[in-house]
Parts: sequence; C-alpha cells; structure tokens
Amino acid sequence: MSRKKITLTMPVAIIALAVWLGLSMGGRWLEAAGYALPGAAVTGRIGLSWALAALFALALLLASSRPRAAGLCAPQPWKTVWLVSPPLLYALLMLLLAWAGGWPQPRVLLIVAGNAALVAISEELMFRAILLQGMLDRYAVWPAVLMSSALFGLAHTANGLATGDVSGALWQAVAATLQGVGYAAIRLRTRSIWPMVLVHGLWDYALVTATLPNPAEDGASILPYIALLAVLPLCLYGVYLLRPSQRAALLQA
Repeated sequence: MSRKKITLTMPVAIIALAVWLGLSMGGRWLEAAGYALPGAAVTGRIGLSWALAALFALALLLASSRPRAAGLCAPQPWKTVWLVSPPLLYALLMLLLAWAGGWPQPRVLLIVAGNAALVAISEELMFRAILLQGMLDRYAVWPAVLMSSALFGLAHTANGLATGDVSGALWQAVAATLQGVGYAAIRLRTRSIWPMVLVHGLWDYALVTATLPNPAEDGASILPYIALLAVLPLCLYGVYLLRPSQRAALLQA
C-alpha cells in the first residue's frame, strides 16, 4: 500500500518552520554557549544543528506530493541558470575583497565553508522550497515572496538572543528580508533551489570571512551592517526578475 504524500499547504509550511527553528536555532544556542564572541560558533566547529535542520527539511520535501514544484529539481529550463550569474559574480567579488588583506587560517576557512554550506542548504530548503511553496498554495506571487522573505528576516532576529547583540540582529533581519526577495525571485524563475544554494553559501562565506581579520572589540558583530548594504542590489534584481510580464509567465507554468 502506497504511503499518502504530504501537501505543502501554508499551515503545513508554518508548522514545518516551527520545527525547523527548534532544530536550527535551539541547537545553535546550545552549541554557542561556550563561545565569547558571536562569530566564534561559526568559525570554531561545524554546526550539527544546521545539518539536522537541513535533513528535516529535505525529508519533508521528499515526503511531499510535489517536491519538484517546490524546487527540488534541476533548473527548468537549463537556460535560466544564467539568471544566477549577477549575484554569483557579486558574491565572488565580495569574497575577493574579503581576502584582499590576507587569507585567514586554512582550518578556519574550512570550518566556515562547511557551516556556510550547511546554512545555505538548510535555509533554502526551508524558506525557498517549503515555506514559499506553502505560501504560493494560497497567495499570488508577490504576497508569497514578501511573506516568506519577511519570515526569513524574522528568523534572523533569534541571533540577538544567542549573541546578546540585539541591535545587530535587527539590522541582520532587515538585510535577510531584502536578501530573501532576491533569492525567492531566482528560485521562481529557475524553478529550482539549487542555484540559490550555491549563491547563498558563497555569499555567507564571503561575509563571514570578511569580518574575521578585524572582529568588533566589544563583541558586537559588524556583519549585519555589511550585509544590509550588500543585499540592496540583490533585492532590486529580484524586483526586476518578478516584473509583471515574468509573473504572468510563472502563473501559466
């Protein structure tokens, strides 16, 4: 007897988000408890909580009735991959600027790379696959994009509780919301989350390594402020990708 598949409706997506937050944020607070600086948990060891959250999101998508519609597939058609080139080149430029003053220690680079990859996979599966698809089940494209992006930003305010840098976490939440608009637009246009997993991972890697040589003396991270300035072009690019003519094509697909 075949097992009944899960339909990714908005209530299901919201419940999934609550579970994902428990696995990701709750585990991260415990992992970061022994570190003095906010960024130390990212550079000190691989975050197992991010891996658990990613596995949960992937399992839910595989158990859903339409995983391909949620973006768990290759870009469709393949020629849409070029839409990723502007943010990808932008992220590469940020990485070059981050390393212009010298390379961090190889061990730190490897740990940050591993964590950036886990965060990118986990967050794209949750926010651009499960949550965005759940919103699209009830709302039109722009309301779904804005609500899923706002929740993506809101999730980042939890960093303030883990690090004590509440002001920085609020700035990071605004940056993540703007970032989410660009990510969601590319996810919809390519019909795949994997291009954005690559960009998201490289983006986080560049931002974190940019702050490693000169951490804030008072323990407050400057990462959110850098991120806010960096994501503005990405947000505008997302608005362009979801212009009226392209939204009509998405609805017809």
